[in-house]
Amino acid sequence: MIKKIYIYFINIVVINLIKILVFLKNKIRRIRKIEFEYFSGKFKLYHNKYYFIIFGKDKFISRETYINGPHDYHLFKKSNIMLNKKISYLIDVGSNLGTFCIPPIKDGLLKKCIAIEPIKKIYDILNINITLNEVSDKIITYDYVISDKLKERLSVSINKNNFGDNKFRVNSKKKDKFKIVKLNHFIKRFNLKRLLIKIDVQGFEDKVLISGNKFILKKVPLIIEFDTNFMKKKNSKKITILLKKNYKYLSVLDNKYPKKDKIENFEKLFINSGKTRHFNCLIF
Repeated sequence: MIKKIYIYFINIVVINLIKILVFLKNKIRRIRKIEFEYFSGKFKLYHNKYYFIIFGKDKFISRETYINGPHDYHLFKKSNIMLNKKISYLIDVGSNLGTFCIPPIKDGLLKKCIAIEPIKKIYDILNINITLNEVSDKIITYDYVISDKLKERLSVSINKNNFGDNKFRVNSKKKDKFKIVKLNHFIKRFNLKRLLIKIDVQGFEDKVLISGNKFILKKVPLIIEFDTNFMKKKNSKKITILLKKNYKYLSVLDNKYPKKDKIENFEKLFINSGKTRHFNCLIF
C-alpha cells in the first residue's frame, strides 16, 4: 500500500515537472533557441497553439518557427490590417511548411486556401502539418511549379541548411520531374474581391507574376518576397508596367511599422534595398 502511494506521488511530481518544462519552453525564447541549436534531430515538433513538424537542420524557417512561432504569419497580420477589407481566401505560392497559410485558417481569419509547394519532401511535411492542425477541409495542396512556360526544362538546387531557399532554374540540359502550371490556372477558384495571393519563390517571382497576369488585371492584392535582382529579370519591365497600371499602393512588410507608399515608387524599392537579398512587399 505504501509503495503504491509512493509511486502515485512520484508520478504526480514527474507529470508536473514535465508541464513546468513545457511551459518554460513555450514562454522563454532562449530555452527554445538553445534546444533547437544543440538538441535538434532530423525533425522536431513545434507546439504552441499551432502544430508544425519542422526540419532539425533547417537554419531559417524551421529555426525561426521553433524559436519565435510561425515565422511569416506576421506578414499576413500586417497585410490584413493595411488592406482594410475582408479577405477570405488565399493562394499561397511557395507554401513550404505551411507557416504562412495554416495559422490564419486555424484562427478563422481565412475560409479557404490553395497551398502550392513543389519540393516533395517539404510538400509531404506541409500535408502532415495541415492534418495536425485539423484544417484539411480548408486547405488544398498542389506540388506544382508555377511558371509562365509549361514545357520549359527546369532544375532545382536544394539548400540543405535553409529549406526555404530552394531555387528553380531554366536548364537546357537537365530536367527534373515537375508539373508546371500557370498561376492563371486557379483564376476561377475563389471570389477575386476577397482573395489574397502570397508569392515566395526565391528569384522565380517574375515567371509567377507573368503567369498570373489575369489576377493582376483584377487587382488582387499580392504579398511578394522580391529577390533584389528582380529588376534584372527578363520580364521585370513588363511586370512593372502591369503593377503600376493596376495597383495604387505598396508597403514593405519587413518594417516594424509598414507605411503605405505609392505604386509609382516601385523601382525605388530595389534601389533602396541596400545589401539585403530580398524583402517582403504588399502590393494593393
